[in-house]
Amino acid sequence: MSELLPSLTPDDLASFAFVSDAQMAPDGTRVAYVVRHMDVEKNEYRSAIWMVPADGSSEPVQFTSGTKQDVGPRWSPDGRWLAFLSDRASEKKEGRKPAKQLFLVPAAGGEARQLTTFSDECSEPAWSPRGDALVVVVKDAEQGSRQEGAPKVYDRIRYKSDEGGHFDLRRKHLWIVCLDGTPPRRITDGDWDDSAPSFSPDGTRIAFVSNRTGERDKNTVADVWTVTFDGTDAKRVTTERGTYGNPSWSPDGSRVGCYGIAEATGSSGRNVRMWSFPAAGGDGTDLLGDWDRTVGSVVMSDMRGQAQTIPPVWTPDGSRVHFVATDQGTANAYSVASTGGDLRAATLGTHQIVSVTFDREVSRFAAVRATATEPGEVVAGQPGGALRPLTRTNAAFVASRWIAEPERLELEGAGGWRIEGWLMRPRGFDASRKWPLVLEVHGGPHAAYGNAFFHEFQVLAGRGYAVLYLNPRGSHGYGDRFVQACIGDWGGDDYQDLMAGVDHALTFGWVDPERLYVTGGSYGGFMTNWIVGHTDRFKAAVTQRSISNNISAFGTSDIGWHFWECEHGATPWRDAEKLIERSPLSYVENVRTPLLILHAERDFRCPIEQAEQLFVALKVLGKEAVFVRYQDDNHDLTRGGKPRNRIDHCRRIVDWFDGHP
Repeated sequence: MSELLPSLTPDDLASFAFVSDAQMAPDGTRVAYVVRHMDVEKNEYRSAIWMVPADGSSEPVQFTSGTKQDVGPRWSPDGRWLAFLSDRASEKKEGRKPAKQLFLVPAAGGEARQLTTFSDECSEPAWSPRGDALVVVVKDAEQGSRQEGAPKVYDRIRYKSDEGGHFDLRRKHLWIVCLDGTPPRRITDGDWDDSAPSFSPDGTRIAFVSNRTGERDKNTVADVWTVTFDGTDAKRVTTERGTYGNPSWSPDGSRVGCYGIAEATGSSGRNVRMWSFPAAGGDGTDLLGDWDRTVGSVVMSDMRGQAQTIPPVWTPDGSRVHFVATDQGTANAYSVASTGGDLRAATLGTHQIVSVTFDREVSRFAAVRATATEPGEVVAGQPGGALRPLTRTNAAFVASRWIAEPERLELEGAGGWRIEGWLMRPRGFDASRKWPLVLEVHGGPHAAYGNAFFHEFQVLAGRGYAVLYLNPRGSHGYGDRFVQACIGDWGGDDYQDLMAGVDHALTFGWVDPERLYVTGGSYGGFMTNWIVGHTDRFKAAVTQRSISNNISAFGTSDIGWHFWECEHGATPWRDAEKLIERSPLSYVENVRTPLLILHAERDFRCPIEQAEQLFVALKVLGKEAVFVRYQDDNHDLTRGGKPRNRIDHCRRIVDWFDGHP
């Protein structure tokens, strides 16, 4: 019967609702969450906050009705108020998104009151324990006015950020916003960024994340600090050596829990651990012991950007700490004893727990859960118990389309290593026929594929392609040795793992070896470029937001100087030969595969000059190549870019493969 349904199309992306940020009320009775929609005509997004009973006793209702984007709902400690962020009253500045401000609305419903009028974005709101104030993160105001076309002067490396999408030297700091109407006041200052605030249980201090080391412009250290409510007596909690974040206080205020890596490396190629530090500073404890997995929900999807890792959640008696972690293509909630060890799963399933929040007793939770066939809905439950669906936002639309069900694979990669992957069979599958296959390569390289919904994959399967996606060495979710295994070896055994996956698929007998295709983004774009320079087995390829030249990426990427040195162990002035040897551009003369190059013009992570170099080289050599440049988007184009660009991007991929039968 499902074969009678229409397949998903690129345009269908606009029919999905993007569900996020499920927030459980303190008393556990209600869940506030965000629903985001595309407005294709205006080429922007609309979002509103919705509310649903935690027991599922009635249907969800829309709670806010702003004309733009309402996001970030946060319950007051007594549950009487809901703070949220909105750009409903903001004007868009040239080259920037409208600035979201902090609003307050009674949880029982009513008119929202605007609390802030900052000149720039207000983010990361956190309530004081008494519920009389919030702390927010705000970027410093611009000083004076800059004449149009005037020179831009920079004196530090970190002068641009892909997340910001523009060149900007201004710092982010913490501000206190009181509900009594007094003006907001800044409580941190200095030539550094402060973020991720969290109030102590008695409300006297605020923990936050900052890099205040002398070499902060060059290293990737991130420390947890604390400061008093009035902005004095700043104290460092962590070590000045690691990368730590997402702090939260123990119930008695004596310790701060956080996530981190003990030694800052410059990349994400290490397991992130769950730590507990004395609030006054001192030696920390890695609570996870010998559990060889990473904290955070790193399973990728084109339904959302990289999931924001929630802060650790302590039980009221301080005995346990809850968090989310990734394990072999799944992401679940777990808890661990606050003294270390005794790991327990709070949720179980072949799914992705995108985010999770708890009631004040930490006995009930709400989460956004996604699967390979469901793009993301709100669920509720109790630790260790069954999950109760609360929303079916996309159910009717998904039920109206043919959706492929992935099959899990396990195969032998380079050196006999076990590699996990998934295969979508094409629509109308008949094992007696030969079918084309698309190899999809994820980014990172230390991200992971798994049990999450991919619109692009479903469109390809609906067009009659088998879709193969793998977690080669370097992927998270398989242990520290596995995730580090591609460092210094991009295009080596990781490439062999991917080719082993294709060879494995060919053993099924129904995959057509003459109709193999490949695509990927970021590191997946690097690998696509590498593949077509090292084999002619693919009929056509699409490289997305890719890397082609490690030498120039070192100095042009917003993370280039630390990421490339960490990942390749070389710089342009030291072991440059290694960077050149592992650059796809070095093998451009070997390319015989027709290549479509897709890239966003504001991508600072993998700058568009990477695509330009590859395209020009291919055309000079007389190769078949087409270059598509997307305006007004950054590295996150396929996950949160302009609606029309996201739809066009998907359409060009499937049309390119269709055009090379």
